[in-house]
Order: sequence, then C-alpha cells, then structure tokens
Amino acid sequence: MRGWTHFLSGLVMASFFPELLADLRLGILWPVLSGVFGYLPDFIDFKFKRFLWKRDYEIDPAPWDPKTKIAPTRIKIRDLDERKRWQLYSIEGVVTSIVEESSDKLVFKLRDDSGEIRVEAVKEDLGRLRKAYKDVEVGMKIEVMGFLDIDSFGKKFVVADAPHPQLIASTIAKAIDEAYETGRMVTVKVHNIRMAADVYRRFLIHYDTPTRTIKVYMGPLVTVGGMPIRGTETPEYRKVAEASTKYPFIKVYPRPTVIDAFSGPEIGYRRTVLPDGTEVVEEVFIPWHRRFSHSFTAGALAALILYPLLLLLGYPHAVQLAIAAMLGYWMHVIEDQLGFMGSNLFPPITKDRIPGLMLGPNIYTAMNFATAWAMIAIAVWNINRFTVPRPIPLPDIYLLPLLLIPTIIIYAYGVVDSISFRRLYKKYWKYYAAMEALEEREEVGGL
Repeated sequence: MRGWTHFLSGLVMASFFPELLADLRLGILWPVLSGVFGYLPDFIDFKFKRFLWKRDYEIDPAPWDPKTKIAPTRIKIRDLDERKRWQLYSIEGVVTSIVEESSDKLVFKLRDDSGEIRVEAVKEDLGRLRKAYKDVEVGMKIEVMGFLDIDSFGKKFVVADAPHPQLIASTIAKAIDEAYETGRMVTVKVHNIRMAADVYRRFLIHYDTPTRTIKVYMGPLVTVGGMPIRGTETPEYRKVAEASTKYPFIKVYPRPTVIDAFSGPEIGYRRTVLPDGTEVVEEVFIPWHRRFSHSFTAGALAALILYPLLLLLGYPHAVQLAIAAMLGYWMHVIEDQLGFMGSNLFPPITKDRIPGLMLGPNIYTAMNFATAWAMIAIAVWNINRFTVPRPIPLPDIYLLPLLLIPTIIIYAYGVVDSISFRRLYKKYWKYYAAMEALEEREEVGGL
C-alpha cells in the first residue's frame, strides 16, 4: 500500500475513541500521532534500516557522473579494466587509425593522454556515431559512449547508448550460487540507469526457474512516470543477456523485476528447503524490509513506549491515544499482508516473513483506492455514531456496510484476480517440477 494509505489508516484508528475525536474538533492535534504510527514501519525501514544492511554485491550498470548525477560518466582509457566490463561510460580522445570500415561496421583506435584502445561500432550504433560525426577520420577528436568488452584481440570499447545486460545477469547468477554454497543470505543492490534530460533506461531481470537461467532485458528510455520514449529501444544484438546457475532457485513472484525511474532494489538470496525436501535458493525481495518493524510485536512495543511519553507531556487521553497508535501500526501490518511479500508478524515466535494473501495482483492501484475508501468510510461511520444528533439517521449495523460497498466490490474482484493468478502460479510450478523430473531421469539414464 502507498504511504498516504498507511497514514490515513492509522489516523482513522483515532476515530474509534470519542475522546480523541473531541480533541480533534477542538483543534488539539495529538491524535494525529495515530496516523504517524500508521506510517512508522516504512519510515523505520527506509530511513534507517536500509542503510545498516550489508550489501555483498552492488551492480551499477551505468555509474553516474559525480557532478551531474547522470550517466554516463567520462573515464580515462587507462581506467578501463575488466572490473568495469559491460558498464556504460564515455571516453574522449583523438582517432589515431582506422582498422576496419564497411557499411555496417567501423573499427578504429582512440587515444587520450592516458592510453589507447580499439573502438568498435556496428549497425545501429554505427549509424548513431555517423549521425553525430559524419565521417570518422584520423586526427579527429571525438567522444564516444559505450562499454568495455573483451574478444580474441583483447580489450575493445563498444559504442552503445546503454550498458550491456551481461553484467547484471552474471552477477545475480554468481550471488545465487554463493548463497547455496555458503548457506548464508547474499544481498545484491541493483542500481538504476539515469540518463540526461531526467530519463531512465529500463531493464528487466527475469528468473527462468526451469532452465536455471537469469535473463536480463535492456529496454527503452522511459520518463519518470514510466512512459517509454519511442525510438530509444536497444538493438537486438545487445538487448538480452543470460547467465546460468549451478543450483536451482525459486522466485515467489513469478514476474520479471522491472527497474527504471526509481532507485533500484536490493535483492537477497538464501538457501531454503521446499516442502518436498528439495534445497533451492530463494529470492528475498528487499531483505531488510518487513521484518521486525512490520510486526504486531513491534506495534505493541511502540505503543508501550508512547504511553509514558504522553503521560510525561500531560496529555489527558494517553491510554486512548496509545491504543489508537498501536491499532494504526497494526493496520499497516495488516494492509501489507494483503500483497505478495508478507511480513514477519509475531517475532520472536516467527522468524521469517509470512507470505501475503496476494489479493488483486493485477489491480494494485484499485486495491489502494479500495483500502483508502474503507478507511474514510470507517471515519464517517465513527463520527456519525459519536455525534448527537446523528447527521446520518441510520443504524450503525446498516450504515457501515452501505459506506463500504465500493471497497467490498473491489476487494471481491481482488479475490477473483488472486485465484486466477494462483492458478497460473501452480501451472508455473508444474512446469518447474516436470523439468526437474526430466533432469533427474537424464542423469540416471532413464531416457
């Protein structure tokens, strides 16, 4: 759920207490703390915990320029080593020789004050280079954008407008294998790609479970709002990269991970045992998120801390506000449990996230709206029943269901959507199981 939905849900919990409603009518804003507590779990995670979590690998496909905060950053030729392979950079220098030239390929050598490197431009990338410089000639000073690669002749700088996706695929595959072999959580931070004019290069990470392959698709430039920009798609010859893992893995949410305008995710990988006893590596999306902070235990502790502080400050309705704040905190936990990721609900009794209900996987915005509508309906219902005379002269038992009609309809559709998704999910796992069985039969000579 969105942050404002959580805040609204927490604030509405104060409406269950006539004393807090009376304070709000008088302009006393202490009850707003219940809304703050409704947002508090995410505040703890995203403002504090994320910075304390250890990252084992950081994938930065296109490092930002330290001054402009956009990619690519200019780099000296001598600094292009194998550790920077496939990352997007720009280099500037003088053309010293033309090695090969045809209608769809140009190879030349470029020198700056630190060294020399072979530069290669093919097909669409060559067309873009010729559009910028017309004819590339010896002695010409040019700046080219692209990535370092290595072939049988050694290092070469490939002209491109996007990093090669192989860096991302290979690093994730390596992290999965390391998680299986070490038995510990391995965390990977994937950075996004911010280009000039405040646009972003979209890319997708797909976990092909049956074939034990990580596939990365480099997509078009998109706006901050996620709208693709026509004509910015990457050429087919550098659009897709694959990397195989030695060990099986699973992804709870069987859809590609999309990275574009917002800060890239952190993904954890850990070895786990499936109900049938099979050991696999499980993807844990944002591993520092929705742990102790997103639990009923944390909500109760937060309320216990708030109560004496309210007493010290002399607030007369400290008990009611502490309970409302706890309910607001719990509402955040409940709302998050409607989705996929789930939360660690009852630590220390529970150790890991309990999977969510997966309601409305394809109608996320509508589910947010339905939840916000429900909170507003509850607030109206509470205000009505604590006001004399009642503005709406209907019995409480009839008024609330009437107000909740839009929420009930959308949530019902969310249940249907969830059932449809779960069927697809089962089909996905049947395919995975069939592939595993096939591999086992091949190993023992059964085919």
